[in-house]
Amino acid sequence: MFNNTDFDNKQLNDLIDIEKKIESNQEKNTLKEKELFSNFSKNILQHKCEAVLGIDIYKYSEYKILKQNLIPLVFNLLLNETIDSIINSNDLSLFKNDIEMLKTRFISTGDGGFIFFNTPFHALIFNLHFHSVLHMYITGNFYPNLSRYVGNITIRSAITFNDVYMYGNTSYGKAIIENSRILHKDRLNRFIIDKKTYNYFNKYFNGIETLSIMSTELIKEKTGIDVTEMSFFRNDNDKKNKNEFSDFPIIRNIHIQKIEDLFSKNTKLQIYNIEIQYSAKWYNSKNPILQELFLLTIGNLNINNIN
Repeated sequence: MFNNTDFDNKQLNDLIDIEKKIESNQEKNTLKEKELFSNFSKNILQHKCEAVLGIDIYKYSEYKILKQNLIPLVFNLLLNETIDSIINSNDLSLFKNDIEMLKTRFISTGDGGFIFFNTPFHALIFNLHFHSVLHMYITGNFYPNLSRYVGNITIRSAITFNDVYMYGNTSYGKAIIENSRILHKDRLNRFIIDKKTYNYFNKYFNGIETLSIMSTELIKEKTGIDVTEMSFFRNDNDKKNKNEFSDFPIIRNIHIQKIEDLFSKNTKLQIYNIEIQYSAKWYNSKNPILQELFLLTIGNLNINNIN
C-alpha cells in the first residue's frame, strides 16, 4: 500500500471495508450509503474554525536562482526568530498554548506559507512580530551577511477566518484555500483580510481601527483572552513614567479599505485592505540589554492590481 505518513492505513482499510460492505449488499440503498460515508468522514476529520495567516515573499520568482534557493531557509530563520521574539516578549501569555502548534502546523510553500491561530487577533499580533523580525533582518541587525547577499525582501500577507480540517498531520479547508487565492491575486505587498476576519474585529473590538486606542485591560474584558500585558498595547495599570517609549500606544494608526470583491474559480471573496503603522522595540537575543527602536508600516493603501 502507498505509504503516506499523513494518512492512517487503518482508516484507509476501514474506508475500503465500507465500500465492500455496500457492494456486497444486493439491495442498494442510497440513503444508507450516504449515512455510512458521512459518519466515517465525521469521525476521522478534526474540524474547527481557525484564523490562517498567509505570508508570501513578493516577487520571489525575480530573484536569481542561487538566491531563490536560499529563500525557504531564510523564511524558516525569520519564523524561528519570530517565535523567539514572542517567547521573550510580553506576548508569551497570549501565545502560551500555541508555541508548539506554530512550529508543527506550519504549511510551507517555499516562498512563504500558512500559519494557524485560534483567532484573527492572534494572527494579527503574530504578523506584527514577523514584520518586526523581517525589518531587523533587512537592516542588518541579525544575519547581516546573509541579508546583504540575498538582498531586500518584501512580503504580502493575508488573514482568513474559516473552516480548517485536520487529517493526520495535514491541514485542509476553506480558510487555507481562500487565503491562497487572495495572495495569488495580489500584485503588491498588501495586508488583506477576509469578510469573516473583518466581522470578528467588528464584534470584539468595534472595528479593527479601534485597536489603536485599546488597552490590555479592555482587550481582556471584551475578548476574555487571559493576559496581563501585551507588546503592542498600553497597560492602564502600569505606573511607569508615561514619557517612556514603551508606554505609548504602540499601534499608532490602522486604515482599512473595502476592496472590490474577487472572483476565483466561481467563488466570491469579500476582502479588505489594511495598513498598520506601529512602533516597536527589538531586543538582541544574545545581549538583551541592547535594544533598537523603530517605526514600521505594514501593508499599503494602493488598491490597484488586486484582481
